[in-house]
Amino acid sequence: MADMSLDEKVATLASISGNEDLDYCRQLLDAHDNNLETAVNVAIGVAPHAGRDQATAPTERPTHRAHAPRPGPGLVHPSPLLTLLGLPVRLGVGIVSGVVGLALNVVGGVLSAVLPRGLARRVRALPAGAGAARAADDPIVAALEFRRDLAAAVGGGDEDDETSPTFFPEFLAASHRDALREAQRQLKFLFVYLHSHDHPDAHAFCADVLCDPAFKAFVDDRFVCWAGDVRRADAHALAAALKPSAFPYAALLQSAGGRASLVMACEGATSARDLRDLLERASDAHAAPLAAARAARAENERARSLRDEQDAAFRESLEADARREAAAAAAEEEASRLAEAEARAAAEAAAAEAAAAEALRAREALVARRRLEKAQSMKTEPAADAAGVCKVAVKLPGGGRRERRFLETDTLRDVFDFVDALDGDDAAAVGVRYSLVSNFPRRVFGRERDAATTLGDGGLAPQAMLMYRLDDDE
Repeated sequence: MADMSLDEKVATLASISGNEDLDYCRQLLDAHDNNLETAVNVAIGVAPHAGRDQATAPTERPTHRAHAPRPGPGLVHPSPLLTLLGLPVRLGVGIVSGVVGLALNVVGGVLSAVLPRGLARRVRALPAGAGAARAADDPIVAALEFRRDLAAAVGGGDEDDETSPTFFPEFLAASHRDALREAQRQLKFLFVYLHSHDHPDAHAFCADVLCDPAFKAFVDDRFVCWAGDVRRADAHALAAALKPSAFPYAALLQSAGGRASLVMACEGATSARDLRDLLERASDAHAAPLAAARAARAENERARSLRDEQDAAFRESLEADARREAAAAAAEEEASRLAEAEARAAAEAAAAEAAAAEALRAREALVARRRLEKAQSMKTEPAADAAGVCKVAVKLPGGGRRERRFLETDTLRDVFDFVDALDGDDAAAVGVRYSLVSNFPRRVFGRERDAATTLGDGGLAPQAMLMYRLDDDE
């Protein structure tokens, strides 16, 4: 490899490492005295950077861009012969680095479980092999580990508590696709930071730019934030789509209609103020689509709210109509019930009146028939000077008074026959069942009970006054 030219070394390094950034490959070779083997080991993560410090690192930085990066002119494609010559080296180094990385992951997992927290963090901070770094991993786990690594590097928040306050922006613990969807849901731009662990300016960018309080407040307020380490599959996939030519890399993405577009990109070292100004200008210049989307969403919300109000008013109207119909039906039912009750009462009253009239007619017929019978069978009234004559007076309910002479040996049946045979106005007061009552002494005489009692034995001789008492209602 000593006879290879610088351009051939750059092309070989780019082919072996898979990094298309030829400027970075050239700087990496320059940082290691154009030693291709050392540069390859550093590029694939097997060996750390050479003894040069950041003061001797390349100082050339890419410019800020507000458009999607594309490969610049002068891109050198390695020849098939160089690729074939480098293939054994690449395969051998890749196999060794994969075995080493797998061993480090296993050992790191065991040590993280048994060692104290401080030592466990140092174990997690150990560099992984290239094969493990590019293996497919969970984007949420990758995002959380990047947050912990960033917190450990800059000293912000609790590395083991993802909910604790941080000194850097509130990067979402999600995949970059989910972050784009969240930005679209919130109608905001997505601020993206792609971290390259091996880049000399990465740590300074995290400490001086991302952790700047004013910058953090600015991006947290205006954007949805997401960051990832390009050694991880999710961030590596996004980097492959954005094709950054230098790191640190910050970009502003916009998602509309399910498609993402690059609004602005900043490549290389910069200050917090400059990046903030660049982000503000880019977001203001491209704010129209988001403003239109917000207006459309607000209009949709207003229309939906109006529809909800109209639906609520319609439902209330239907419920009011239902209540009125129910009240009318209840009133009609009550009126029908009252009418039926009144009709039933009237019918019952008419039936009772008819029954009473019929009973009265039957009683009158019975009394009339009995009057005729008793008038024909009643004994002849004795003379006033006959021996043992008694005079009995009966006072009727209508105020009338009827008298008749009887013998002391006559019975109370004869007195009842006399009352039964009364005619004229006094006959109307006579009922079917009645009693005769004497006042002094008080005694009630009944037709069946006292029929055989003589007037002498009943204390009605030589004269007596009896009160007529109707018993038909008893």
